[in-house]
Amino acid sequence: MRQLKPEVAAQRKRDLLQWVIHYYIKTSRPVSSAVIAEEGRFDLSSATIRNILQELENEGFLQQPHTSSGRRPTDKGYRFYVDYLVDVQRLAADEKERLEGQYKNRMEELDTLLLETSKLLSRLSHGAGLVLSPAVASAALKRLELIHLGGHNVLALLVTEAGFVRHWPIKLGFAPTARQINTLNRFLNENIRGCSAAQARTLVVAKLQQMEREFRELNVLARELLSQVSEFVGPNALYVEGADSLLSQAEEIGDLEAVQSLMRVLNEKRTIAGLLEQELGRREQRAQGRLKPSVRIGRESGVPELAGLSLITTVYQRGDQVLGVLGILGSKRMEYSRMMSLVDFMSDILSRKLLDWDEGDANE
Repeated sequence: MRQLKPEVAAQRKRDLLQWVIHYYIKTSRPVSSAVIAEEGRFDLSSATIRNILQELENEGFLQQPHTSSGRRPTDKGYRFYVDYLVDVQRLAADEKERLEGQYKNRMEELDTLLLETSKLLSRLSHGAGLVLSPAVASAALKRLELIHLGGHNVLALLVTEAGFVRHWPIKLGFAPTARQINTLNRFLNENIRGCSAAQARTLVVAKLQQMEREFRELNVLARELLSQVSEFVGPNALYVEGADSLLSQAEEIGDLEAVQSLMRVLNEKRTIAGLLEQELGRREQRAQGRLKPSVRIGRESGVPELAGLSLITTVYQRGDQVLGVLGILGSKRMEYSRMMSLVDFMSDILSRKLLDWDEGDANE
């Protein structure tokens, strides 16, 4: 009996595993040896196919829900499939043109841009579109000022260099005058531009201490404003669109309790935001060129509620500065090549849009 060379046998096993996973993603039906023999065109006997399937199951790439059923991929199998998608990332030219068209109209606030990006990701993937905003607490400030609403009430407005906007009401212990408001706004924006919120607070408090006798009430106003900046900036905002789309894949997520747990995590957002923030750590690994999207399959995310799903993420940036993360959360049977390409392409569009804003501001 002729023995196959080890490398030939290994390649044959890889080819068959790729075919099985691709077939399962396309049909959502467990794959039997009879289907492979009939449609796979491997020129292998049924006995050989069954032996290879058994080896792949023993090695943890496939699983058999029932003794008499076909096989479907495990998370390890999906991981193998994704790692081999080196030449298959694609988006049709007309789809790219359509996506570019969504960004032709300038969006003046970063909140709006990121929200629209998450909506686009959701609509094109039929999953949940995710975009993690820049870390505002450490972002460079462009403007910070107060708007008097009457009496003791003022509205604080914060704008970062990246275009992120936050505003919130403050009730003061005294009624400020128009002169005090104008003086403070002018003072703040002459000194804080380019500083982070923490740096701005330290700088302003130090300078105001020198002017305390003349501007005692102004000092109180500045302290109240700046002490609340970090509180109202809070953690990075997470935009999630299309979470309800995941309900159509409930059978893959698990039983009713598992689906309810997933919806609770998506609505609460903190866990998902923490998971996306891990992607920001990749900036230290960033070499020349752009990083490929990261793919977490099932339990690879480390979040039990996402065990039935796959998460594809990448960072977006302004110039060389990494700002945040975007991605897609969906079925493990997703078309990985297209979804990876979609995430990568949307990152490129968003990054170029942010760079255009900088160039536009420089020309104003």
